[in-house]
Amino acid sequence: MHLVMQLFYIPDLDNDIVQLSPNESRHCVRSLRMSAGDTLYITDGKGTLASASILSPDPSACSIQISHRDFQPHRAPYRLHIAIAPTKNADRIEWFVEKAVEIGIDEITPLITHNTERTRLNRSRLEKIAVSAMKQSLQRHLPVIHDETPIETFLHNTSATSKIICHGHYDRPLLMSQACRPSDDTVILIGPEGDFTDDEISLAHQLGFQPVSLGNNRLRTETAALTAVCAVALINQQQQ
Repeated sequence: MHLVMQLFYIPDLDNDIVQLSPNESRHCVRSLRMSAGDTLYITDGKGTLASASILSPDPSACSIQISHRDFQPHRAPYRLHIAIAPTKNADRIEWFVEKAVEIGIDEITPLITHNTERTRLNRSRLEKIAVSAMKQSLQRHLPVIHDETPIETFLHNTSATSKIICHGHYDRPLLMSQACRPSDDTVILIGPEGDFTDDEISLAHQLGFQPVSLGNNRLRTETAALTAVCAVALINQQQQ
């Protein structure tokens, strides 16, 4: 993909002639001033990147014809799932979602713990932010954003090669490079500002989650989560 390309999003690319959404159409025709015959690129967020040409530059319903499709089944050689306790300020979680998608992530679960400050999120808004970040970073895989999930339910129903919990009650914490290896399927728990409770930590440890340190500084929830995303990405880049 060329760095100056514009990437658009259409969830269903089964047909050769498809239509951009009203927002995408307006951006394409009015903001970018694209016209009939111009080439653009679209993704379905499921691994397909398609090249297409504009048939009808309607600013409310721009129709395009797909000329080529390329499918990539996996975002990267590794998978990353972050389960994060939502912060009281929704803007901070939205910031995390945007940046995590840009760097590379497969799943995000809002985690409801004893000390979680916010138990409801605007999932539709988070998904729009994720779509925008996917397009901006020229990716073809849209991460899954799950519903809010109680920590006990999450712990009992998740599996991964590397299961990691980040908390402030460390005894002998591991480094991320010790708990996560290149190409691992990894899930990481990030607690609220008030941290996980002793019971939550104990249950996580019983179910195979390893304690990992993200450094000596005390980090905000969203900063800790993004630090974890960056660390996993760097561990996997070193293998390439």
